[in-house]
Order: sequence, then structure tokens, then C-alpha cells
Amino acid sequence: MTIAGEQRSILDQIPSATRMPEGAPPSEVTKVKSPWSRRRVLGAAFGTMTAVGLGALDLLPGARPRSAAAAVYKTIWGDCHGYVNASTVCTPSNAYYGSDNCTSTWHRDDGYSGTCVSYKYTSNPTSCGGRNAWKWTGGNTTSTRRKCSDGRYVSVQCGSSSIDRFSICRTAI
Repeated sequence: MTIAGEQRSILDQIPSATRMPEGAPPSEVTKVKSPWSRRRVLGAAFGTMTAVGLGALDLLPGARPRSAAAAVYKTIWGDCHGYVNASTVCTPSNAYYGSDNCTSTWHRDDGYSGTCVSYKYTSNPTSCGGRNAWKWTGGNTTSTRRKCSDGRYVSVQCGSSSIDRFSICRTAI
């Protein structure tokens, strides 16, 4: 076969796989998306069911604090109701006073459990004459001003004894 004076074989008419022919329009073929794998389908189903389950737990009657309980928890005496000891800020002095037992200015109410350690902070909404906290103004002997919020601290570590004691979140006011 001849084209404009050239001798070409039939094999020369087969298009190249690596070079685009002159004047050819661009291809409109897109890559086909692969279907989801079994692992991806199971992961999506597990994530969806976990979200639905946690959302359903929020609907149970005991899942949210009652407004009356929340009101008791956030009540404060104007002074150390029933405790008169102007030399000690927040009583009793043998309570656990760590900065880690506070959330803002209130006693923590949460916990953690790991392989070899666990701890739990529990607030006590009625420990101070039916309320959770009191303001300590220090009386005539000091100008110290504190808010004391009552609770309990429990800690268990592998290879050591556990700690279970009354704790107070003491913050400046």
C-alpha cells in the first residue's frame, strides 16, 4: 500500500498505544470506581450502629440528670455552714485537696480505667448540710476566699494499695 509516494505495510495502520494520533479528540472515558470491599461495608455498618446505640442510650430515663438534682448539685452555702474554724480553709484538713479533682470550680464527677490503673471522682451533692459547696471567707483571722466543693476520690493501681477518701475541690473566689 502506498500513501503519497511512501510504501507502508498494513501494520503501520495500527494506532500506537503510547502516542496520540494527530487531531484526535480527548477521551471522555473515566476510571470506573471499584465497589466497596467487605471490610469497608462492615466498618460503615459498625460505625452506624455504634452511633445509633449511643444515641439511644441518651434517650433512657436515667441518662440525663434531673433538673432538681442539677439544682442541688450547684448550690452553695454563703459560709461554711455548721463548720467554724477560721484557721483552716475548707474542712476537714485531712481531705484530699488535689488540683486534679476539679472541673472548673466544682468537684469532678468522672473516671478512668486502664490496664493497671483506675480512678474515679464522684461529687457529693448533699455533703454540706444538703448542698455540695460552701464559700470560705476566712473569718477575722485571714483574707483568704475559697469555694469548697465536696466529693470522693478512689484510685486503684497494680501492685499498690487502693485509695478511697473524701476529697474537696478548693478554688479561689
